[in-house]
Amino acid sequence: MRFSIGVLSLLLGISVYAAEGNNSWSCEGVNSIGFLWQEGRWENQSFAPATYFFTIGSESSASLIFSGYQWVFENCTSSNIIRCSTNLGNAIVMNFQTGEGAVSSIVAASVPPADETASTFIERIQCSRVNQ
Repeated sequence: MRFSIGVLSLLLGISVYAAEGNNSWSCEGVNSIGFLWQEGRWENQSFAPATYFFTIGSESSASLIFSGYQWVFENCTSSNIIRCSTNLGNAIVMNFQTGEGAVSSIVAASVPPADETASTFIERIQCSRVNQ
């Protein structure tokens, strides 16, 4: 009996460890649309698809790396679909079963810069789990 409980505990521990260790996703942009702020006004803009690296941490944290940026999320919620956002309006949503999702950034729309170029966008993504 002790042997059975010990083996069961070991197997459960290995399963939990494997699930926790495999929380990285490689994502490719499918298509993207948004707005570009230049010369004092917003213009409709299509963007080239980006490549993303999405890592889900513990205690509802995650990070998204793309095009020289890193977004850190502290308030993710998930079941079959994970939803993460920042207080600045950056977000990612992804379905764990299909890998389909979207990334968006809307903060620039509320405070367009006076002397700079800025953008807001939403991009559909397709993600694959990274084997670690």
